[in-house]
Amino acid sequence: MKRLAALLAFTSVLAACGSTADVVPDAERAGPVFLARTAGAAGALVGYDAAGLERRFRLPAGIQAADGRSHYAIDGGTLRRFDPYTGELDRTYPLRGDWQLGGVSANGRWLALQRNDGRRIRVLDARTGRVAHDLRFFSRFTVETVSSAGDFLFLQQNFVDGSYAVRGYDLLGGQMLPGSLGTKGRIIQMQGLASQVVASPDGRWLLTLYVNTQTNTAFVHALNLIDRMAICINLPPCTKCNRARLQDWALALAPDGRTLFAANPSLGRVATIYLPIQRLIAVSQFKPQVGGETRTAISRDGSQLAFTNGTSLWGFDTNAGWARELPTGAGAIADLGFRADGTLLLARKGGPLLALEV
Repeated sequence: MKRLAALLAFTSVLAACGSTADVVPDAERAGPVFLARTAGAAGALVGYDAAGLERRFRLPAGIQAADGRSHYAIDGGTLRRFDPYTGELDRTYPLRGDWQLGGVSANGRWLALQRNDGRRIRVLDARTGRVAHDLRFFSRFTVETVSSAGDFLFLQQNFVDGSYAVRGYDLLGGQMLPGSLGTKGRIIQMQGLASQVVASPDGRWLLTLYVNTQTNTAFVHALNLIDRMAICINLPPCTKCNRARLQDWALALAPDGRTLFAANPSLGRVATIYLPIQRLIAVSQFKPQVGGETRTAISRDGSQLAFTNGTSLWGFDTNAGWARELPTGAGAIADLGFRADGTLLLARKGGPLLALEV
């Protein structure tokens, strides 16, 4: 699955093994950091100085807590916790066996580890380093995330036909809740390929972008971690769309955690979803352009959304609801983000950062 990162708008990312951190000397680290994944959404996390624009550090690919305070990655049988603001290694947790990092609670306190077969899951207390729960299942499950209190595990039950159901495991009670989340004991099977996830810093929302390969439609799977409810929100329909164009959707969550934006350059659309009512409330259109993987970033005040397909760049006024193409001359764009003052930063493949006023 693809998972994106933007300036200080930290999101969870699917686990992958990587190298240890590459950090510049202490004297060179100060001020705000712009985080980019210039090697792709599953690649290493690179920290740049948001003011001087030089590279500070490089962290292995992993999962970042939604509150932005910790970044976890597994390397050589050891789970490592990094400070994403400085790139420093905070703590290590030796692991026995072949474990993958499945999920991190929004506050970074609880970690969910899983085996490849999806039948064994461990919940680790990051504060003490101890295993809080060791679970074994007969069916195959994939970890969505774990609650900030460490008392509830959000799971996907995977079926042989490729469908899945959203399940909940009560860690304190030691039992799987009957049926899918938000139902009265019924198992609701859904179809789709996950392509991107964003999480709200307050720990309320885990938002996953899916493409339904049977109907060739895209939707957002909105998982409310507080109320323990799941709902699917359809993105604008597209006639005669292939899977590649549907996978060009990318998400960006407003700083207030209430408004979700979805941009698709190849379809020429920006969709606005209001999470308190879990509905699509607006769709804006612009001239479509086919390109590579879509990357998004949103300004700290939420007034500007920027997105790119790797070659072209657009700005979207979230108040006026219109998009415009931005001239950059930057060449291939690997990632992007905003400084606190609203300046847009572009990470370029094989080149230095570029600061752009929008």
